[in-house]
Amino acid sequence: MAGLVAVIAGAWVALIAMAVAGASGGARGGAGMAAMPGMAGMSGMAGMSGMAGMPGMSGMAGMSSGSAGAPPAHHAFLFGGLTVTSIGMWVLMIVAMMLPTALPAVRHVAANSLRRRRPRAMATFVAIYALVWAAFGLLILAVAPAWSGVDRTAVAAGALALAAAWQLSAPKRRALRDCHRPSRLPPTGRRATAGVMRFGMRNGTACVRSCWAMMLAMSVAVTATTFWMLAIAGLVLVEKLAPRPRQATRAGALVLAVGAVAVAVAALIS
Repeated sequence: MAGLVAVIAGAWVALIAMAVAGASGGARGGAGMAAMPGMAGMSGMAGMSGMAGMPGMSGMAGMSSGSAGAPPAHHAFLFGGLTVTSIGMWVLMIVAMMLPTALPAVRHVAANSLRRRRPRAMATFVAIYALVWAAFGLLILAVAPAWSGVDRTAVAAGALALAAAWQLSAPKRRALRDCHRPSRLPPTGRRATAGVMRFGMRNGTACVRSCWAMMLAMSVAVTATTFWMLAIAGLVLVEKLAPRPRQATRAGALVLAVGAVAVAVAALIS
C-alpha cells in the first residue's frame, strides 16, 4: 500500500511540474518578445497573417498569433487525438486522480487475500482498474479530433455543464453505489486470481460510469488546469469516502455548474 501511495504522489508531482513549466515557459516567451529591440510596438502584427502568401514570407504565418499566448500542450492534450503525449498524460491523470479513490478497494483485496498472495492480488486489481480507465481514455482520445475545430473555451464550458448535470442523474447514483459495493474473493488458487480480476473490472467500470463526465471536463480545460485537476480529484475522492455520497454529488454538481458559468463569462468578457 505504501508503494502505491508513493506512485500516486509521484504522478501528482509530475503533473504539477508540467503545469508550472508550461506556465513559466509561456511567460518567458512573452517577456522575451517584448524585450527584443524594436518589438515593443509591433502588436499590430496580429493582422499581418496575409503576408504568408507573399514570396519568401511563408515563415511569418505563425506570427499572427504567437506561441507565447497559446496554452501549453498538456492543457488541451485531448484535442491532439491519439499521440504519445496524450496517452502519457491520460495515464498520469489516472494514477494521480483515480487510484486514490480505489485505495479502499485495494485494502479490501489485501484484507481478503492470504499473506503470500497479497502483493500479487493488489497488483492484479490495480492493473485491471487502470486498464479500464485507459480504455476509456483511448476512446475519447480517438474521437477528440471530431470536435477539435470547435472553440475550446466553449467545449470546456459545455463539458463542465454536462458534468454538473450528470452528477444529479439516476445513472450516476447507481454507478456510485456500485463503486462502494465490495466483492467476495476466494482465498486461494486460480479462483482467487479470477475473483480479483472480476472485482477490478467491476469496480473500474463502475468508477468510469460515475466519473467519466468530470474527467472529460478536466481533460478539455484550457485554463486553470491544475485547479481543475485538484478540484475534481477532491470531488471524486469525497464521493467515494463520504458516508452520505448523495450529498457529496450535489456539492460536486454545484462546483461544476459554477465553473461552467465562470468559464463562459470569462470567455465573453475577454
